[in-house]
Amino acid sequence: MHADLETRRRVLITMYQRYLDADRRWNLAMSEIRAWFPAGNQINLSRIGDPGSPIRRLYEHRKRAVFQLEAAQIKLDVARQRLPKKRLISISAPFLRITYTRTVAHIGR
Repeated sequence: MHADLETRRRVLITMYQRYLDADRRWNLAMSEIRAWFPAGNQINLSRIGDPGSPIRRLYEHRKRAVFQLEAAQIKLDVARQRLPKKRLISISAPFLRITYTRTVAHIGR
């Protein structure tokens, strides 16, 4: 695999792992919130969490992880699309051949 693609792939895997961790924490927090409210009296739990609250921080962390995962996926796709173009340019480019010819200047003869 090309070095650029390998780097992008590693970044994508890292972002996916971060997303999974953030999503797991968010789902765990939401299940703990649901335990506080009776089943018939469930309000829109996604609205719970004032700015700066632990729930809001988990939500924001998860949202940021989703954006980073999407960005890493797009960057990998762009790198995959760019690679064949680079190969085509390098194959079709003519070889540059430089030759050195020594010329001697005769001065004063």
